[in-house]
Amino acid sequence: MKRDMEVVRKLLMFFEGKETPEAVEPASIAVPGFDKAEVHYHVLLMCEAGLLVHERIESSTTPSRLVDALPFTLSWAGHEFLDAARDEGLWRQALNHIRSAGISVGIGLLEGVLISLAKQRLGLA
Repeated sequence: MKRDMEVVRKLLMFFEGKETPEAVEPASIAVPGFDKAEVHYHVLLMCEAGLLVHERIESSTTPSRLVDALPFTLSWAGHEFLDAARDEGLWRQALNHIRSAGISVGIGLLEGVLISLAKQRLGLA
C-alpha cells in the first residue's frame, strides 16, 4: 500500500479534534475517500513515525514488529507537522510545488516545504 500524505493530514486533524486523549480503535476511524484498510495502514505508519501517542501491539513471534496500535492523541511531532500543514492554501501550494518537481518526498521534507512557504507568506524569507 502506498503512503498518502492527504490521509496523514486528515488523521492528524481527526486526532487533534478529539475531546479526550482516550485510545481509538483504528477500525472505527472514518476518513472520507479512503477505505478502512488505508486508514489503518496510515495509523500504523504515523505511530511508527512518532506522530501519534499510542500503545504498541507487537507480534508475539517478532516482538520488534508493530502489528497494530491503539492511538490516543497527537505527539509533539504530530502537532508540529499539523501546524505546518493546517492551512489549506499552503498545503495545496506545497503539494503542487512537489508534484511539479516530479519527486516524492518524506514527511520531513514536506514539512520543510510547508515551513518555507509559511515564512514567505510572513515575509521572513
